[in-house]
Amino acid sequence: MEQITEEQKQSISKKNIFIFELIGTFFLVYISVCSQNEAYQVALGLFGCMLVFGRLSGGHFNPAITLAMALGGGIPYSTMFFYFLPQFLGAFCGAALSFLLLNMDKAPYIEDEPINELAASLFGEMIGSTIFLIFTLICFVKETSLTQNRIATLVILSCIYYACREYTITSSNSLLNPAAALSLTVFDCLAKSWDQMINMWIYVGGPIGAAILATMFYSQLYHSVTHRK
Repeated sequence: MEQITEEQKQSISKKNIFIFELIGTFFLVYISVCSQNEAYQVALGLFGCMLVFGRLSGGHFNPAITLAMALGGGIPYSTMFFYFLPQFLGAFCGAALSFLLLNMDKAPYIEDEPINELAASLFGEMIGSTIFLIFTLICFVKETSLTQNRIATLVILSCIYYACREYTITSSNSLLNPAAALSLTVFDCLAKSWDQMINMWIYVGGPIGAAILATMFYSQLYHSVTHRK
């Protein structure tokens, strides 16, 4: 058998990340549209994607998760590109297929509403994303994982995702996922109006800001307390 160098191992790993993050994000977005964006069905889809592809890529399927993992030290910064690019490509492919085959859209969209309602939507998006990302960091980082059983970990994360979407989000179409939100809205705009993009910053900025908050909580509070000597 030919000996595999460390550089080749890293190349294979990055290839796996790229391929399976793309496929996993594709299925997650497509499932969300097919399920009419019902929270429990999308949570089941997330569980399935993490179960099948998680061992091969890490099972992020969400730029906010990747950012939180990088900031929290779970993955090296050098691999972020190999997560971000396939996540957006996969999301756009999933949105395109659902648009072409099903003629359906479930894009997050808020009308040009009073500032207090926009603030409520942003707050809900950030709170939901922050809670989900905190548990993701706890479960994905070996030092703080709640259980060594992989299936149990995926069940916990899927249930947390469902709860965050069901009880903290004011817009029912939100996925707590910037790549999914942007891709679905772009194809929705093709069928309707580009005015739909006016408040996209909520669905992109909310989870990104949440990744920073979740990392701060995890690193400065949770991790330091649970590992205090």
